[in-house]
Amino acid sequence: MSQLRQLFQKLSEAKLTVNLTKSEFCHASVTYLGHVVGQGQVKPLKAKVEAIEQYPAPTNKKALMRFLGMVGYYRKFCPNFSDIASPLTDLLKKNVTFRWTDECERAFHKIKSILMGSPILAAPNFHKQFKLAVDASDIGCGSVVLQEGEDQVDHPICYYSKKFDKHQRNYSTIEKECLALLSLQHFDDICNTVYPVLVFTDHNPLTFIHRMKNKNQRLMRWSLTLQEYNLDVRHIKGKDNVMADALSRFT
Repeated sequence: MSQLRQLFQKLSEAKLTVNLTKSEFCHASVTYLGHVVGQGQVKPLKAKVEAIEQYPAPTNKKALMRFLGMVGYYRKFCPNFSDIASPLTDLLKKNVTFRWTDECERAFHKIKSILMGSPILAAPNFHKQFKLAVDASDIGCGSVVLQEGEDQVDHPICYYSKKFDKHQRNYSTIEKECLALLSLQHFDDICNTVYPVLVFTDHNPLTFIHRMKNKNQRLMRWSLTLQEYNLDVRHIKGKDNVMADALSRFT
C-alpha cells in the first residue's frame, strides 16, 4: 500500500489523473503493450503468440512483411533472431524475386517454435546493476543483457544479434568487437542507469579501448560514443562467454 500512496502522491504533485476503468490493482501480473508483466518476469501475450502460430506461410512480399512485423516485435525473446530470419529478410531485398524455399520454410517454423515455447525474460530491476555480455565473429555480433536474481543466478533480460553487412565483414577484429559493444545503444532504455554496466568480453583489447593509441577515425568516433556510458569492461575467457558467442556466430 505504501507504494500506491507514493504513486498517487506523485500523480497529485504532477496534477495528473488516472482513468480507473483502465487501471488494475492488486494483480500478480498485468497485460501491457503485448506483454504479460509481473512477478519479476516478462512474457509475450498468449493471444499474440497464437496469432503468429496460426499465420500461414507467406505467398508474397506484403504477407512476409506483415509476418516479420509481428514476430519482430518479440525479437528480444529470440536468441539468434537475425540469423534465423535471414532467409526471410533476404526475400525483401531490392530486385530479389519472391521464391519460398525449404530454407524459408524452416526459418518460418523455427521462429514460430521459439515463440510458442513460452520464452521468459526477467523484468529489469533499475535498483541493481546490469551486466552485458558481448561478442563478435566474422559474420556478426551478439549481446545479451543479464541481471542477477534473488537466486544469485544471472537471468537474461533482452537479447540482441546483428549480421554484418558486406562492408562490416571487412572490419578488423577490434572494430567488430567494438560494434558488438555498441549494442548498448539498443539497450539504452535499460542500461542507462546510475549503476555502471558490467561488460564481459573475450577480446582483451576492448577493455582498454579508451586508452588505445593509434586508433583509426572509426574507432575514435565509437570510443567517444561509448564515453557517454558508465561502463566497467572486463575480459573473460572465450569458453565462459558462451551466450554472446552463440549469438554472434548464429549457431
